[in-house]
Amino acid sequence: MKKLAIIGLFIGASAMALSLYAWTQSSDVRHYTVDELVGLTCEDLGQAHEEVIVSYHDAALARGGQTGSVGIDLGLPQDDVLPFVILMRKVIEDNDLAGFDPAKPFFHSTTATAPRLHTDFYAEASSVCATSPTMDAVEAMVQAARNLGLIAAPANP
Repeated sequence: MKKLAIIGLFIGASAMALSLYAWTQSSDVRHYTVDELVGLTCEDLGQAHEEVIVSYHDAALARGGQTGSVGIDLGLPQDDVLPFVILMRKVIEDNDLAGFDPAKPFFHSTTATAPRLHTDFYAEASSVCATSPTMDAVEAMVQAARNLGLIAAPANP
């Protein structure tokens, strides 16, 4: 009987330790820098983008488990930390695309809808990446800007 109680206590302590470890790890939110994102393929960029969204969502759920309520945003990150948007801003700045306001959101905002030019660019860049997942993500965004007439197509020699 004493042996059974010790085994039960050990299993309970192990379960608590594992739960505590998982609880502390689940709130880690991953952020990327421009340098980490440049050179990724569209597929890799998509995975990084998803990783950030999932980490914010998981952190919100973990916070909800601690506080008893989950925020209304369900852990949605702001545009400026999303890998796809980070690279889009780099393409916008590097190519001096007129009509873009980096301060405005790309797709969600708590105060207003995103500007049409931003959402058109996002949609076109997503489309190019979806059709060419192995393409360099920055090149895909430049191609999207060309498709929308925001950048002149290179002259054929």
